[in-house]
Amino acid sequence: MRRLISRIVVGSLMAGGITALGAAPASAACQQFILYYHSNQQGACWHTNTSRPDLANTGPFSCDGDDCRGAGEPVKNNAASGWNWYDYVTAVVYYNSNYKGAYDVFRPLDKKNLVNTYNENASVTLAG
Repeated sequence: MRRLISRIVVGSLMAGGITALGAAPASAACQQFILYYHSNQQGACWHTNTSRPDLANTGPFSCDGDDCRGAGEPVKNNAASGWNWYDYVTAVVYYNSNYKGAYDVFRPLDKKNLVNTYNENASVTLAG
């Protein structure tokens, strides 16, 4: 009986998109681009699923977990790293508004520190 109940619970969780390890399967990965306040995808973050010509017109960094450093700060000119969760879209972070100036490219599923736009990020484009 105990074995049957265990199979039913595990089967129900997996059908709902949750594995025994507690994570969603890779096919259900979130499709978005994220900028982080600190290097190495640390601190508060900002999510987008569309191109943004001027990051001054977006909400501030928010706290999505345990590391909330930078929460409430404006996104424009304050990001240090990013993570592209898209599996088919390239994200580009630009130094200036309206997709101009130096830039950092995030290919699909790429995560890294900003180099050319470190704390000097003003716009983001998503293209696939």
